Amino acid sequence: MASQECDADFITSGHSVVDPSILQFYEQTHVQEPKEKRGFDQNFWVWEYPKKGRGYVVVADVSRGDGTDSSAAQVFDLESLEQMAEYNGKLDTKDFGNFLVNTATEYNDALLVVENNGLGWATIQTVLDRNYKNIFYSQKEIKIVDEKSKFAKDYDKKPQSEMIPGFTTSVRTRPLIIDKLVEYTKDHDVILHSKRLIDQLYTFQYVNGRARAIENYNDDMVLALCILLWIRDTAYQLHKKGLTMTRSTIDNIYVNQPFADWSPASVRAVDSWKQQLPIH
Repeated sequence: MASQECDADFITSGHSVVDPSILQFYEQTHVQEPKEKRGFDQNFWVWEYPKKGRGYVVVADVSRGDGTDSSAAQVFDLESLEQMAEYNGKLDTKDFGNFLVNTATEYNDALLVVENNGLGWATIQTVLDRNYKNIFYSQKEIKIVDEKSKFAKDYDKKPQSEMIPGFTTSVRTRPLIIDKLVEYTKDHDVILHSKRLIDQLYTFQYVNGRARAIENYNDDMVLALCILLWIRDTAYQLHKKGLTMTRSTIDNIYVNQPFADWSPASVRAVDSWKQQLPIH
């Protein structure tokens, strides 16, 4: 009952980034209980398992793993934009990095995008230490307006010194990713299954002209989704080419010792964050 009352308040507030009537549509049509809840905290929710030949993307928003903030990860089918899985919990940055590599590996070596603001670098370093090849690299200073064409066209022409692992949410990029959230949800072009994500979207509002979670609420899952939708419009062009530009960039920069076998079968057998890293 309390949840319904809160939803009603947000519906009448008029400040939500995503129209509350759209969120109601998702609740009535796509939101469902996950098929499986994994991990020591049961916070990795899985709606669909990877299918052979499908391309996936994993996007992560990183926190310290304590306090009120949580780290979040979204797993989506690159083509259908259906939500496959979602994590929202309090792993530390290293454990979260291991979890992301295992999840991306399981989902057909998915394109892995980690927000590199602040603590994100610690998680990215873990991903690099694990020698995961299909990590997303971006320009140090994104100045793209027509990202659908210009990004895919210029990505492989950038010198290595102008590329960094991960995605930077900045004053320049934040409006771009928020616009993608509005665009894709308005047209129902993204399929969302997570009730906890929808709950965060209800509290993701314009506050003093800035889109963010209202006081005492979080937006980590929402921001991961926003980045994912923007990346999809750019990286999907690379995906159709086999992501060769992404892989070649990484191979030219990082050469690490091969890691142990992290096949989907072994990933599913043991909680990822309980695995021991090798000592280099």
